[in-house]
Amino acid sequence: MAPTIRIDDEVYKWLQSHARPLEDTPNSVLRRISGLEDTAHAKVSKNKKSTRHLVADGTSIKTHQKEFRRPLLEILKEHGGKIHRSSALKELENIMDNQLTEYDKADISSGTVRWEKSAEWEVRVMREEGLLKPVSETPLGVWALTDLGWKAADEV
Repeated sequence: MAPTIRIDDEVYKWLQSHARPLEDTPNSVLRRISGLEDTAHAKVSKNKKSTRHLVADGTSIKTHQKEFRRPLLEILKEHGGKIHRSSALKELENIMDNQLTEYDKADISSGTVRWEKSAEWEVRVMREEGLLKPVSETPLGVWALTDLGWKAADEV
């Protein structure tokens, strides 16, 4: 059994600021930032077709946000490192159609389709990690790889 640690509010807020929404635990944030990510686990996850998790009602299954990264990188690479958001989402839907559940395909309160919002959250995370250029450096609605993003795309 793992030991229990106590942290103060300031440290907890710092952990939250580095967390991937709906994905991370305090432990996974610390492992990523410290460079202790479990590479064996990452290799197993990379070979899985899809990761899904139950949502609050315990019956619906949602494709995990990070499952959108690999196909996004492939799409960007195929288009010379940049693509308009709407075109990327159309291609992403075609690529991932067999993985997306009915729950993923449902509209959310904002009127957006759930899987599209998950993909856009992953794009935000990719920007934070330096894989995609910031919004201020690209035309409106365009997603573009950075040098680091090209390296990641070459590895998929």
